[in-house]
Amino acid sequence: MLMLSPFKSLLAAAGLIAFTALAQAGGSHGDGHIFKFEDVAWEHARVEGVEMAILWGNEADETAVSAFRIQPGASIPPHTHTNDYWGLAVQGTWVHIDADGQEMRTGQDAYGRIKGGDLHADRCAGPEVCINILDFDGARDIAFPE
Repeated sequence: MLMLSPFKSLLAAAGLIAFTALAQAGGSHGDGHIFKFEDVAWEHARVEGVEMAILWGNEADETAVSAFRIQPGASIPPHTHTNDYWGLAVQGTWVHIDADGQEMRTGQDAYGRIKGGDLHADRCAGPEVCINILDFDGARDIAFPE
């Protein structure tokens, strides 16, 4: 069996976005092989200026791979997740902020791994809308400390 590193798996998964986006959006472009994020069925997330969509898989069996669309200047306040996740910015400049307030800008030349339980925040530096693909090692959740 061929085993891929998490990064190569994310890249391979990113290549499948086109197929899944079409399946959920019901539209297509060109010859049916190229699809646009504008056709994805985005839903409002719990934070103003942030939307999400399940690109493929499903949440019931914890196989869902999600995309988040963050408007320029919008931010997700400090939060945690139960499970680790891998993240890849496919558009814009995603800024990851660790528990100490250190900011790390992530473009299309890098990816990140966030461990479950690690307090962090995220924002879109703009001027372009940020689109990030996240693959959780288990169920996707979010908790905002009080």
